[in-house]
Amino acid sequence: MDISIKQISEGGTFMTNYDKVVVEKCHYVNAVEERTEKTTILSNATATIMRVTNNGTIFIQVFDNDFGIEAPLAQFRTPSAFYHKDERAEVSQTALVRGNEIIEEMPITHGGFEDGKISMFMISKQKGKTIAFIIVNPKNTDEYYYRIMFAQ
Repeated sequence: MDISIKQISEGGTFMTNYDKVVVEKCHYVNAVEERTEKTTILSNATATIMRVTNNGTIFIQVFDNDFGIEAPLAQFRTPSAFYHKDERAEVSQTALVRGNEIIEEMPITHGGFEDGKISMFMISKQKGKTIAFIIVNPKNTDEYYYRIMFAQ
C-alpha cells in the first residue's frame, strides 16, 4: 500500500517501516549553522511509525538488532501540520510557531536522549522512498538537540 503524505498531514492513518535509524547530536553554532556528530544510539535498529486512528496518536516502535529487543520509542500527537509538494518531494511537518504542536503521550523511552521531549515530526516521500525525522530536545540544555532520521 502506497502511503499518502497529504493524508498523513490531514491526520489520516498510516504505517511505514524503516530499515535504518540514524541519530545525530546537533550543536548550535549560531542562528544559521549547526555542528552535527553521529551517535551510536539505535545504530543497528529498524523502526515502524504508525497512526491507527484518524487524528490519533503516532507510535514509533523500534527493534534493536544488537539486543534483540522490540520496544516503543515514543507516542505523540500532532494537532497541526504543514503540507508541501513539489517536483522533488512531498512533505508533512509539524509547525514550530507556537511550540505546542507536539502533544506527548509517552516520553522518549531511550535513556540516551536525556529525558528529552519531541519538538518536531516530519515525514516525506522523495524518489519513492519515505523518510521521517523527529527532533528531540534534552531536558535542561539549550546547547544541542538530537535529530533522529528513519529511512527506508
